[in-house]
Amino acid sequence: IANPDDEPALSANESMYIVMGKNSEKGTDSRFQLSFKYRPFDPEGSIAGFLPPLSNFYFAYTQTTLWDIGEKSGPFQDTSYRPSLFYRWVGSGRRALPDEWRVGAEHESNGQSGTDSRSLNTLYIRPRWNFDFENGQRLSFYPKLQFFTNKEENADIHRYRGFVDWQLRYGREDGLVFGGLYRLGTGNKSSGQLDISYPISDRIFARTGAFLHLQLLSGYGETLLDYDKKNDTLVRIGVS
Repeated sequence: IANPDDEPALSANESMYIVMGKNSEKGTDSRFQLSFKYRPFDPEGSIAGFLPPLSNFYFAYTQTTLWDIGEKSGPFQDTSYRPSLFYRWVGSGRRALPDEWRVGAEHESNGQSGTDSRSLNTLYIRPRWNFDFENGQRLSFYPKLQFFTNKEENADIHRYRGFVDWQLRYGREDGLVFGGLYRLGTGNKSSGQLDISYPISDRIFARTGAFLHLQLLSGYGETLLDYDKKNDTLVRIGVS
């Protein structure tokens, strides 16, 4: 993870991908995600030059959509829209202290109305520890501790999501990368996601950072609408 000063103003936030697989209830379906973060105050700009801490302020947006492409009309099943604001800075990394910190606020909504409407507001803090190895691989641990400030439409969501997203990432950017997410709700309901990617852009696609992407999901709440519904293990493959 780069120092904020070393990043461009617009960059990826979470993974961006499209993956496809078989769903026992819907047949063939797909899931795609778009995610970016934007830093409005450049470190070399006049405003950040006057107030340097402003260069660590970000706006982010992530959109995740389930697409029932096996149906005749190919409808979107549900979409989660997640705009957020956060402040990011590099930590000391000394002893047990994190290498990076994020503190922010996030809104999540599925954009629907009536009984299908779901929304959620959270405040969060996300420390990150990085462990580098001699072979160039890195292990990152970055739990996201969150507090729900508005959850009327899904009042018991903490029973399924809990208050911490446990996240791990291992690998190297020019090779195999493993990413993991685990949630354990207060009602002992759990969910997990495993993402495995491998670069293929130098062999097949143009130089756009393309990866072969395998995704496995199991447990509750693939979407905000179905946060309390348990899914069988889903396997999807595509590109990221």
